Amino acid sequence: MGSAAIATLLLWMLALTGLAILVWGLMKRDRMIQFPFLAAVVFLGWVMPQLVGLTNRSDLPAGALEKTIFMAFLCLIAAWLGYVHNRRPARLFWWILDRKRLLIGSAVLSLLGAFFFFKVSQLAPEVTAATGNQWTGIITIYVFFAKLLSIGMVIALLLYLIKPSWAPLCVFLFDLAFYLDRIIVKGRRATMIELAMLLLMALWFQRRWLPPRWAMISGLLLGALVVNSIGDYRNTMMGDDRATWSGAGVNEVLEIDFVGNFMERASGDANNFELTNAVMNIEAADRRLRFDFGLSLWNDLVHSYVPGQWVGYGLKKGLMLDFGNAAYAEFRHVPHTGSTLTGLSDSFLSFWYFGAIKFFLIGFIMSLWYKAAMQGNYVAQIIVILLTTQALQAITHSTHEFFSVFFQFAVFLLPTIYLARRNLSTKPMSIF
Repeated sequence: MGSAAIATLLLWMLALTGLAILVWGLMKRDRMIQFPFLAAVVFLGWVMPQLVGLTNRSDLPAGALEKTIFMAFLCLIAAWLGYVHNRRPARLFWWILDRKRLLIGSAVLSLLGAFFFFKVSQLAPEVTAATGNQWTGIITIYVFFAKLLSIGMVIALLLYLIKPSWAPLCVFLFDLAFYLDRIIVKGRRATMIELAMLLLMALWFQRRWLPPRWAMISGLLLGALVVNSIGDYRNTMMGDDRATWSGAGVNEVLEIDFVGNFMERASGDANNFELTNAVMNIEAADRRLRFDFGLSLWNDLVHSYVPGQWVGYGLKKGLMLDFGNAAYAEFRHVPHTGSTLTGLSDSFLSFWYFGAIKFFLIGFIMSLWYKAAMQGNYVAQIIVILLTTQALQAITHSTHEFFSVFFQFAVFLLPTIYLARRNLSTKPMSIF
C-alpha cells in the first residue's frame, strides 16, 4: 500500500471516529457541551482540514504525515475513553458558600482582572509580531493576572442565575464588555469559544436549558468557518496598529469568503502552519527517539509564571530543562510567527505514541468535574466552565494549557471560595 493510500485510510479512520463521537454526543442533549463532543468538533473542523490539505504537500518528510494523522486518531480516541471511563464525581469542595462574600470576591477579581486584561490587549499585537505565540516578558505576568477577570465573570454569572439580582448582573456585564472587545474587535477565537461555553454551561448547570440540536449544530458549523477565517477577520476589523478598531462593520465582515477559506485549508492552498509544525515535530521525535517524559510541562510553568524581570532571566533560564529542538535539528524547521505547535506535538515529544495518555487524563479530569457540577457542586461548576476552553486548546495549542491552569485556580479561585465558605456540606449540594 502506497503512502497516499495509507494517509487516506488513516484520515477516514480519524473522520469516522470523530463522527461516531458526534453521534454519541447528539444522543443526549447535554453531551453537546461535554468534552468528547467538543473535542471531536475541533478535530473534524480544525485538525482534519489541515491534515487533508497537507496530503497535497510533496515537501514533507516521507511517512511524517501518516504518523501525525495516526497520532491525532489516538488522541481523539484517548480523550473519549478517558471521559467515559470515569464513573464518579470529584469529591472536593462540597462547601456551603456565603452569597454576599462570594459576590464581593467576584467584584474584586473582576476589577483587578480588568486592568490586566486591558494591558494584555495593548501589548498583544507587538509581542505576537516579535515572538509569535511564545510570549515572553511582562505580558506573561499580565496574562497570569488577567485570568482574574474570567474567574470573577463565571462566579457573577452563576450567582445571577441562582438568584437574579442587579449586583451580580452588573459585575457580569462589566466583565462581558472586555470579552466582547477582544472577540469582536480583536478577533480572539479562544475568547470567543470561552464565552460561548461559559454561557451555555452556566445556563445548563443552573437552569437545565440548552439550545435545540439544530441550533447547536448550526452554531458549531458557523464556528468552524469563523475559526478557519480568523486571520481575514482580524485584518478586516483591526487598524494598521493591530490594536484598535479599523471602523469596519457587518458589511465588511460578510465580504470575507468564509467557505472559500475553509476549502483552501482542505485543498492545501492555504498555509496550514499548525499541523505542519506537528508533522515536523512528530517526525523529528520519531527519528531521534529522545523524549521529555512530560517534563516539558515544567518548562512551560517556568516560562509562564516565573517573571524574568523580577528574578533575572539567567535564573529563569537556569530553572528550565534543555530538551533541544528536534524539528530544527532534523529539518531546520522554524514555526511560522503566530502559529501553534498543537497538543499532538507535545504529547508525542513526551511519550511517543503513548503520549495520547495526556488526552486520556484530560478526558478523565473533565469527567470528574462535570459529574460533580451536575450534582450541584458550585465550585465544580466554576472549574469545569473555566477548564473547557483549556481542554480544547490542548488540541490546538498545547496540553500544557490545560494542566498549568490548575496553578491559576490554586492562586486565585481557591482563596476566593475559601473565604466565602460558611461550613462544610455533608450533602452533594452547594447552598447560598
